[in-house]
Amino acid sequence: TSLQQNGNHIDLDPPDSRKRPLEAPIEAGSTKRTNTGEEGEFFLKVLIPSYAAGSIIGKGGQTIVQLQKETAATIKLSKSKDFYPGTTERVCLIQGTVEALNAVHDFIAEKVREMPQNVGKAEPVNILQPQTNVNPDRVKQAKLIVPNSTAGLIIGKGGGTVKAVMEHSGAWVQLSQKPEGINLQERVVTVSGESEQNRKAVELIIQKIQEGP
Repeated sequence: TSLQQNGNHIDLDPPDSRKRPLEAPIEAGSTKRTNTGEEGEFFLKVLIPSYAAGSIIGKGGQTIVQLQKETAATIKLSKSKDFYPGTTERVCLIQGTVEALNAVHDFIAEKVREMPQNVGKAEPVNILQPQTNVNPDRVKQAKLIVPNSTAGLIIGKGGGTVKAVMEHSGAWVQLSQKPEGINLQERVVTVSGESEQNRKAVELIIQKIQEGP
């Protein structure tokens, strides 16, 4: 299922999307400026490496359907070649309560840690083939996409908040730089560490999403 659902409140395109230049980023890069959906519900965007997408979706979509039932979250995944700009990763949009966002992210993180053996190995370079091998460190990372306003809350004054998140969780947290010349309304937050450390850090970041405008 595509992230774009016209006509309902999960339409991720900003209102000015019609004025975009033709080389606008693909659908996976479209943004929604607000983090809140229904009362008490929030949005979380997570990057999913291609190797993990199959096990998150499940055979015939069974796993993702079950996950939505169990958590009462709405989960949408961009199409298989619809990557977030500048990455080779799909975008997963989760809408639900704070508990639901944490539960779904825990599940995703578990699948990201199960990298198939052949994926992380550097294959002989074939000039005709794009580099598809994944950084083996990817299994230790969680990648979240947050609006710039939330990124500011995560960083905090003089970097104080992000420092506290790292100290409290033990994970390393890094935010992408604002890309030059592209007006992306979002930043990628990369959390790296052991699974329990990442879980704590993501929980704290989701808290900031909840506090966001």
